[in-house]
Amino acid sequence: MPRHQPARTGTGEPIGEKVKMRLDEKGRFVPVLPDRDTTESTEAAERPPTPDDPRQAAYRNIPPFGGAI
Repeated sequence: MPRHQPARTGTGEPIGEKVKMRLDEKGRFVPVLPDRDTTESTEAAERPPTPDDPRQAAYRNIPPFGGAI
């Protein structure tokens, strides 16, 4: 009586539709996958350059606190 033996290698996700098979150069069956539909993609435009900081040099990196306003 034949026994059910699992595949030696991982089989991955099962394909839910009919699959055409062909023989490769080593004589093994390989699936012929259908071409996938391509979609258009859009790319973002470049950002404009940022203007120079109008604040004085002493206040650019250190915010004024307390009475130093």
